[in-house]
Amino acid sequence: MALNSMNVDGHSSSDTRFLPRNLKKALTRCDAMLAEGTDSARVWQQRSYCLAQLGRYPDAIRSYEQTLKRAPHNAKVWCNFGSTLAASGRLLKAIKAYDRALDFEPNYANVWRRRGKVLYRLGEYVQAIESYDHALALEPTDSRLWHAKGLATHKLGQARQAVQYFRTAIANDPNNHESYLALAYTLITMGRRSEALAYIQPLVTKGWHNARLFYCYAYLLQQQGNHQVALKYLDEAIFLKPHNGNLWFHKGLVLIRLRRYADAHDAFRESLRRQADHTDSWIALGMMLRKLNRLEEAISAFDKALAISPSHPLAFFHQAGCYATLGRKEWAVEHLRRAISLDATTYLPKAQQDPVLSALNP
Repeated sequence: MALNSMNVDGHSSSDTRFLPRNLKKALTRCDAMLAEGTDSARVWQQRSYCLAQLGRYPDAIRSYEQTLKRAPHNAKVWCNFGSTLAASGRLLKAIKAYDRALDFEPNYANVWRRRGKVLYRLGEYVQAIESYDHALALEPTDSRLWHAKGLATHKLGQARQAVQYFRTAIANDPNNHESYLALAYTLITMGRRSEALAYIQPLVTKGWHNARLFYCYAYLLQQQGNHQVALKYLDEAIFLKPHNGNLWFHKGLVLIRLRRYADAHDAFRESLRRQADHTDSWIALGMMLRKLNRLEEAISAFDKALAISPSHPLAFFHQAGCYATLGRKEWAVEHLRRAISLDATTYLPKAQQDPVLSALNP
């Protein structure tokens, strides 16, 4: 379950006129005021805010540094400076900026929340939770905080507690769709798929168009054996996120269930166009090529998988099958031996049941 990427949408501006459509105009006005000699902290602050909102993070950082020279004790400026550093990937410096904001305003709940999000990105989940708890002490009904605490708790392997936090997030904001989705994913990891479906189904019915939602729903439908409808929702997810290779990979898996092997082959090709280093996609492609009797191509696909994961027994096993079908017995035996040496419990019985490989004596 991935935390949404950090951005600076939480910036606080002292001027509500600074809406996105006016950012460039406002930035031009700030630059003009500075050129005319109005060298105030307020102008620098508004200029920094505009640059950050426009995604010009290096320029925004330099501008915030100028702001802080003129307003070194302004907690809001330190907070927004931290968010800009975080958005640019300078996470440790962002934490320091948030700490400076808290030095001047210890009860600044939004700083504690943003600080927790950065600690989460750093993998410091215990510290992230501590930061969220500080914020919750100040704003106990903030759904975002309960959601974020749930994510960090889940990362620590405390799924049951995470479920409770996500439910609290939903109780405080029934429109927090992300918490419904996070709750469903957590329930899935606990094997509680029916409960997960009960949370996901209303979101689909209400028309929330979200690729992760459709992917999750497709997975649950697939687990129920409803592969045709699962395929429909995977296609919906792909329409929203066509460059997501993982969605194409899972579409291929569903197509295999539907015995549409040529279409599955095409889906795995699409997956690999987007994630060429995905071992499972290369193996799945090889298996489809083997199914389609395109054996040399299949062997090449398995070689690609093994170049990424050199000890993958499934790739060796299917290569053995390809070589055996091609009449290259020595190659088949060698690859089957490799598969069995890596996982005898799985691949020795499979070899004995495979009509092509059962005649070999590895």
